[in-house]
Amino acid sequence: MTKEHLLELRIIQPGGITGRYLPEEGAAWRLEEIVPPVEALPFDVAVLPEVWTPYDEPFRVVVLGSISHPTDTLLEGRLLGAFQRGEEPPFLVAVVEAEPEAPREWKAVPAQQQEAVLEALRRARPGEWRWLEVEEVEPHLHEGARRYRENHDTARRRHAPAWQALRSAAQGGYADAEQYTAAEYTFFELPYRFQDYVGDALAPDERILYAARRPAMASQRQRSWLRRERLQEGVLLLTTHRLIHLAELIPPDAANIRYGFREVVGVLERLRAADLRPLGNHLALTTRWAAAKGEAEIVWESPAYTRTALQDLLALLAPVVSTASPARALQRATPPPLPETLKPLVDTASNDPDESRRLTEHFRPLLEDALEDGEHPYAWAALPAWFQPKAGTQVLVATDRRLFLLPDLSLDVALRDVALWEYTSSIVDSYLAFTEVRAGKAYQHVVRFPYPAKPAFRACFESGWRCAAVLPV
Repeated sequence: MTKEHLLELRIIQPGGITGRYLPEEGAAWRLEEIVPPVEALPFDVAVLPEVWTPYDEPFRVVVLGSISHPTDTLLEGRLLGAFQRGEEPPFLVAVVEAEPEAPREWKAVPAQQQEAVLEALRRARPGEWRWLEVEEVEPHLHEGARRYRENHDTARRRHAPAWQALRSAAQGGYADAEQYTAAEYTFFELPYRFQDYVGDALAPDERILYAARRPAMASQRQRSWLRRERLQEGVLLLTTHRLIHLAELIPPDAANIRYGFREVVGVLERLRAADLRPLGNHLALTTRWAAAKGEAEIVWESPAYTRTALQDLLALLAPVVSTASPARALQRATPPPLPETLKPLVDTASNDPDESRRLTEHFRPLLEDALEDGEHPYAWAALPAWFQPKAGTQVLVATDRRLFLLPDLSLDVALRDVALWEYTSSIVDSYLAFTEVRAGKAYQHVVRFPYPAKPAFRACFESGWRCAAVLPV
């Protein structure tokens, strides 16, 4: 018997009369209209969406069956072979797999129906058509699938970040080089809201090396006067740049509103120690991060059943822990590209372009005066007076050496002194925080900002931790 191939098809042109139905309550369907065919044909025309011809379009398929199917119907078809004219891409021929009496090879198709199919093809494209058996069609299908994968991945790669796998599972043969890590494929296993959170948290050029999820749970460390504090659902991400502790702020309510996430970051160049210990009936992963004048730590609580995942993560962190000289540690990081010019400052409560121009012109000379010799600004963001009436309008600036506030430098912290970075942006609360270490003690600075100003403050956050990664401590 001829070898069978099952194909996932999409109808693009019914050959006969079809009906259009709309769903009704109680699992019923209502007939909306009778749809005559554009052209009466002895078959339906379908496409094989993920197998492309050399002209970068899906292969066309002649679908034989006892009835016609409405446009955009998805169905499984059994390949019988194909007709080809000259060296053109072949027209595949398939039958509907759901029809129990459908023929299993082209020879079993009635002669009258065979002739009707050939006549319709000759009418559409005059010339000599020859029949191809399934074995002869296979090379066309394999090459078409490869062509689709390459074109589809290239088109998406223009816009997709490096860490985002284009499929939910690895594909390809034994000779193919896999583009993504196993952890990057687990991105699709996260709840949809966490896919959004992770997408916001990761930089386009980062790669995910490991991911470990944590459910919502009661903390063994943090207690209120009545009970233990509740830790929200989260995910621990190890990337090529940093270790990200990402936790939901508030679980979604009945309206499924996503309230955002809290992200605490340590750059791998500053990692000094990592250990896993029991904490009550839970586990605590403790990591210590260096600054020029001391260290700060993060404790990530997780249920006992996540021990294997956290031990795997520790194994990946072990070679990262810096025991060598700072100069050697710097080999893992490179400075971020310096922007040609800073973006204009924006007051998110104003839609007047002149207001943005005036704000930028007012603070630009102040920035130039505040910069030290050889210091380069990477990003800035405005804190308008309406958001903090007592302080007035201020601007947060991130350079390759410092984070500071204009106009009065009421905040002025060297990146070498920052051990940890924290960022939150949501309708509940939005802030950028960083942990400065002075004389061995950790002090956290918090800069709150209006939620609509998220892009500018996110740029300051990204610039800060990236520049800190290349500074020796």
